[in-house]
Amino acid sequence: MADRNDAPLTVPEAFYLGTAGGGGFFGKAGSFEKGFEFDAVVIDDSSIASPNPLSIEDRLARVIYLSHDSHIRAKYVRGRKVDKGGCM
Repeated sequence: MADRNDAPLTVPEAFYLGTAGGGGFFGKAGSFEKGFEFDAVVIDDSSIASPNPLSIEDRLARVIYLSHDSHIRAKYVRGRKVDKGGCM
């Protein structure tokens, strides 16, 4: 019998670990709650085709598996917009 610990992560689990779960290690990061640092990546997934309407979870999975860095529209670290080379 397989152990649940051997199961792959679900999309919501991976998203949590990459945001609030991991951000908690660094202090007040990884959440949009008041008092937290604003760290975010703005992604435009409109050019990733889908024949059917998608839920938020389905869109997140599609971004995880199919997106490219060209889909990134903006990055923010501690509330400041940055680019790949540093501050914009």
